[in-house]
Amino acid sequence: MKRYLLIALALCLGLASTASARTWSAEELSQYSHDQIDAMGNDNLPLQIAYWEWAKSEADAVVAQWEPQVLPLRQQASDLDAQIADLNRQISDLRRAIDDLRNSGVNHLIVEGECLWTIASYHYYYNDGARWPMIYDRNRDKISDPDLIYAGDTIIVPVPLVNQYTVVEGDFLGKIAGYAVVYGDRGLWPQLYEANRGQISDPNLIFPGQVLSVTRTGSRAGGTR
Repeated sequence: MKRYLLIALALCLGLASTASARTWSAEELSQYSHDQIDAMGNDNLPLQIAYWEWAKSEADAVVAQWEPQVLPLRQQASDLDAQIADLNRQISDLRRAIDDLRNSGVNHLIVEGECLWTIASYHYYYNDGARWPMIYDRNRDKISDPDLIYAGDTIIVPVPLVNQYTVVEGDFLGKIAGYAVVYGDRGLWPQLYEANRGQISDPNLIFPGQVLSVTRTGSRAGGTR
């Protein structure tokens, strides 16, 4: 602000006339510091004006020199910001998926002789009895003792609904449709049949290893969300 006031004052006093104003070389002006120029107050205004014009030209030259190097860095910073934003979105999506999995599940009706280990070992759930604590954690509100569950009670097994199912020995369409992760209703076997007509010619004849598509309609039995 001071330099602009100096310029305005010099113009008013007629000191900016190119015919009579003294000129200073860059070498002469470089001998002064900003503090020295500021300390001049209202003395030697032409010198002060010349100094600030020279200082500005020097600064402009430095900016021009560095700008080609700064621009790529700015672009890189912008690209990194975009990548970070994308990673944050992916992390948020993953957290939501984990929360959905933790809070979702399918209903399982306990039958005589079952324990949490047995339920976890079913191939359509975890196929691993050692994962029974996942079922226990999901049902702590209704199971006080993991070694004590009762036939006739319904618990939630925290597994997602499947979009595909691999046939195992002893399976048939009605049995598969009855699995909670499929439809939870044996009566919906025709839906399985219709979705897999390309590989099932006879609904009474399926083979271990076949991968069946599980289509979804607006409603299904046996599941919870």
